[in-house]
Amino acid sequence: MKNIKVGDIIVDKHGYEAKVIEVLTNSFLRSSWDYFKQSGDWHTFTEVEVWGWKIKGSEEDTIIIIDGKKYKLIEE
Repeated sequence: MKNIKVGDIIVDKHGYEAKVIEVLTNSFLRSSWDYFKQSGDWHTFTEVEVWGWKIKGSEEDTIIIIDGKKYKLIEE
């Protein structure tokens, strides 16, 4: 999440999406979940990494971990 920028779409571990509205040094403001025209909450990078949030379409969005092994998802 350290490379997050305004306009990125973030995805939580349940698949809900939000748009990044503002980015500060240690935190960011997201839109409401699945409704990008309304502001949501501020979050720190540390807390969302613990929660497993990802930037949609990023390299980290395509890797899953099963039994301690990393697997990269590919589209066919």
